[in-house]
Formats: sequence, structure tokens, C-alpha cells
Amino acid sequence: MYKDKILNLLRQSRSGFLSGEELAVKLGISRTMVWKHIKALESEGFGIEAVPSQGYRITSAPDLLRQDDIRRGLKTRLIGRKIHLHAEVVSTNTLAMDMASKGAPEGTVVIAETQTGGRGRLGRKWISPKGNLYFSVVLRPDLPTHKAPLLTLMAAVAVASAIRKTCGVQAVIKWPNDILVSGKKVSGLLTEMSAEPDRIRHIALGIGVDVNMPLDELPPGVREGATTLAAEAGRKIDRTMLLQQVLRELDSRYRVLLQSEADILREWEELNVTIGRRVSVSGSREALEGLAQGIDREGRLIVKLDDGSLRQVASGDVTILKGRL
Repeated sequence: MYKDKILNLLRQSRSGFLSGEELAVKLGISRTMVWKHIKALESEGFGIEAVPSQGYRITSAPDLLRQDDIRRGLKTRLIGRKIHLHAEVVSTNTLAMDMASKGAPEGTVVIAETQTGGRGRLGRKWISPKGNLYFSVVLRPDLPTHKAPLLTLMAAVAVASAIRKTCGVQAVIKWPNDILVSGKKVSGLLTEMSAEPDRIRHIALGIGVDVNMPLDELPPGVREGATTLAAEAGRKIDRTMLLQQVLRELDSRYRVLLQSEADILREWEELNVTIGRRVSVSGSREALEGLAQGIDREGRLIVKLDDGSLRQVASGDVTILKGRL
């Protein structure tokens, strides 16, 4: 699209300015068409200044994700080779699963600015206002079905690492898929799978990160246990940079997982805040309480009950019981 090319040319200009004539020559269009595309960019929220004898320059940019910006400098081997960006969808995971069933290549990423029917674990609704990140990745791992939970652990490591590098806040992981900052949830993951009895066909790995939205957009019951990266960092976060870093971390750690599960489990343990704490678990086959002792080779949580017996928990809600060991 010409307006995207104009945007890129203005960003690349050493002086910051390009005249309408220069843009017209570079793009092979008329100056009138340049002006129309400049107006289209302004309608999207870009601040563009026109200075006589110098030309146009960008003075401000809206908090919008753009494909060209995401692709620029991404340099991943697999994740993000195909990117589908939408203003609004019902659910990126639903769309990614549908695309995967129709042959979408591994590494395809589906991104949305908002979701009308975003989902969390156990069928919960994921509130999806503007200003955050909502995306899903199509994966086709050569893994047996019972190893699918390892993909959630891998993704949690990738998201927490990306947040630390990009935002400068100490993101940690609560089993199985919550990313916390200052003890409050800032990100969650949802993995959906199509599989044979013994092999995975494809997976949609859904990731939601609360980035720049105002906290008052969350319902009161959710707001108490949630936060945003902007609130924790004390500044607005560049969502494109964060998204790129998450995709890079996923790209590298997915390859690691397929070669060495132990390396991913070790990284997860280094970032987790669950192991060694007394927890209660609900939403699984049985409610239980005890000491979280570790995770097994398949990513299940090992809980030591008060009678000394051990339970392996494959799914459920974990609450860390403060002040109790």
C-alpha cells in the first residue's frame, strides 16, 4: 500500500523531511496522490507536519500495530513467517485453529487489536480492550499428545523473558500459564490442540498480554488481581517492540524444546514462583492443598499433601497461599 510506503520513507529520511515531489518520484505516483495518502495516515492518528520548502515529517504515531513494523527486523526462522493482522476478531485462537485445519503453515501468527470473544483457560472470558497484545501462533510439533503441556511452559518462559528484556520489569511464572508482575497477573496463555491418539496434528498457542490499557477498563473483580506493563514500568510500552521480542523468544525456545525438554523445564523453574510454596488447586479432578514440590517431565505440577502423599496435577487453578508453608 502506498501509505505504508510513504510512512516507511518518512521514517527512513535522515533529515526527517521528504517533499511531496520526492515522495511522488520515489513511488511513481502524482503529488496529489501523495497528499491523499498523507491525509489517510493522519486519519489513522499519525501526526504529520508539512513545512514549506522542506516537506513532510512524522511528529507522532498512534498506538497501532502494523504488519510492516512487525516484520521489520523480526529475523525469526519459523515464528512469524506468515502474519495476519486484524482490527477485530472474535478470538485469535479460534481463527488460528480454523486456519491450521485448512493447512496454514507452522509459525503462522494471527494478531488482533481487539477480541469480542477472547477466551482464557477453563472457558473463562478474556477481556480484550484496545492497547494490549492478543495473538495466536500455529504450531505443528513432532511430539506425542501427552507432551502438549510442555508447549505452555515453553511459551510462558518466552513471554516472561520478553517482558523482562523489553519492559525492564521482573515478570515471573505461576503454574501453569500465568505471567505475574508484582504479584499480579499481566499475561495468560491458552493452548488448543487437534491430535491423533498418539500425535499432535496442530496447536493454536494463544497469548494475551495487558500492555497499555487503562486498568479501569477491567471489571472490579478482575482488576484487583491484574496489572498492566505500562503501570508497572511507569511508561507507555512500545507494543510492536514487545510483540517482536515475544515472537523471537518463542522462535528460539520452540527449537530448544524440540531438542531438549530438560533445558526448557530448567528455565521454567528459574522463573517460576509456584515451586516451594503452599498452594491450593481447584478446577482439576479433585480440589487439594499442599506443598508445590516441582513439575514432572510432562509439565504436571507435583503437590505434596499434608499426609505425605504426592499428586500430579495436569490442569487446574493454582492459588499461592501467602504466609503458609
